[in-house]
Amino acid sequence: MSIRAQSVTKVYHHPMSGTTPVVAVKEISVDINEGSYTIIFGSTGSGKTTLLGLLAGIIKPTNGEIIFHNLHLSEVSDNAVSLFREQSIGYIPQNTLLMKDLTVLENILSPNVFLKKSIKQLKEYALMLLEQLNLLGKEDFKPGELSGGENKKVMIARALLKKPKYLFADEPVSELDDDTARSVLNLFTELHKEGSAVVIASHKPITRRYKTDLYTMESGQFQEYTTGGEK
Repeated sequence: MSIRAQSVTKVYHHPMSGTTPVVAVKEISVDINEGSYTIIFGSTGSGKTTLLGLLAGIIKPTNGEIIFHNLHLSEVSDNAVSLFREQSIGYIPQNTLLMKDLTVLENILSPNVFLKKSIKQLKEYALMLLEQLNLLGKEDFKPGELSGGENKKVMIARALLKKPKYLFADEPVSELDDDTARSVLNLFTELHKEGSAVVIASHKPITRRYKTDLYTMESGQFQEYTTGGEK
């Protein structure tokens, strides 16, 4: 079972660029298989964020096809795509997207109310995640009372709560200190050990796990691919 990109291209037409289109991703083909661990490494503007949005079904390609298992996104309804994303995908965006009027705990729980678990179970797991992210005791705080790095950790906890089959993380550790970054990557490792696919986009070097797929991206295309990493 996999999420597959087949010759995917995404072109933006920005008003500031006049008539010149911006090709964010160009003819990329890649399979993200369940149980895989992938790092997409590249500088700012290389197309990493756009590619993650395409693979997660958030952005529609200009050309090419995204396939969720047997669902061809160009052929199914938006509702079918949304259902798959709700059930199977966890997404950590680069920018913080939290509801300012909700508490930390409410922000983590609110997108996950559809899960077939009791609210008690969800709260217990949410608090465990907060403890591992050194945020326990701040579950009743509002986003405006936290630092940027702390809000990022709330986003991470929200995505991990449902233990998704596929986790897409856009620059998850760029705002975090080294110790916290290790804690976050350890949480990703634990999810991966349970059989989930983990995909990280980063401009910052990340220690690679055993059999990690590493793609170097530049100008919307993959420039290099290697597999390997530490055991």
